[in-house]
Amino acid sequence: MPGKLKAKIVAGRHLPVMDRASDLTDAFVEVKFGNTTFKTDVYPKSLNPQWNSEWFKFEVDDEDLQDEPLQITVLDHDTYSANDAIGKVYIDIDPLLCSEAASVISGWFPIYDTIHGIRGEINVLVKVDLFNDLNRFRQSSCGVKFFCTTSIPLCYRAAMVHGFVEELVVNEDPEYQWIDRIRTPRASNEARQRLISLMSGELQRKIGLKVLEMGGNAVVGYLQCFDLEGESGLVVRAIGTACTLEKLSAGANAHTHPNTAPASNACNSPSKDCKE
Repeated sequence: MPGKLKAKIVAGRHLPVMDRASDLTDAFVEVKFGNTTFKTDVYPKSLNPQWNSEWFKFEVDDEDLQDEPLQITVLDHDTYSANDAIGKVYIDIDPLLCSEAASVISGWFPIYDTIHGIRGEINVLVKVDLFNDLNRFRQSSCGVKFFCTTSIPLCYRAAMVHGFVEELVVNEDPEYQWIDRIRTPRASNEARQRLISLMSGELQRKIGLKVLEMGGNAVVGYLQCFDLEGESGLVVRAIGTACTLEKLSAGANAHTHPNTAPASNACNSPSKDCKE
């Protein structure tokens, strides 16, 4: 396998009351990536559960790591009926798919429900181990950096500007599928939410492949636009400029930009590429 994704569920806080008899919640978490799902233990009668789970491990292709989000679902356990949904978190893994990137995603993430809004927070650790893949036919663009800024980040220099890149992805809107007539509003909303996340990852991977074909390693001025076009479906478009960026040393950057902070503090890469 080209990659291994690991996730650890640490704790939750400020969860909503799901049991009116006790004014508390019996919360547990489902962690899903692709078709594989793990579950934490149920933490009984608490609005601030401390799961401290084991590391859940997913062995996947790096192409899937780019397309798929890590899906975290928080639920309230019920012995005699279906478990009640509290909310979800979708985590984009792409910031970890670069040799210079941060090695872990960690922190408190808002738990979002499409009906009730924010319903507390969850503390999560996510790591990725990538293995060498020499397959030149692979459909992965791991390692390509994406910057929304329209200027070159201060901790890099542009060795070459290759040109404009664009791509679009189209898919059927779940709200216009037949199953939407029988599923709940929450399930319908979550189907669209997940599809938008998948399309965003797929689009970024395809843009990255074009950049690699041009000989670049980064996209500057990256912009995604979503359109809801009724029965025609969901459309997401992306544009940017393909570049080859070279990382500057702190000394070189300070010399080039004498009125700015050192490069380690000035980098605006989404992958936290500037580290001392």
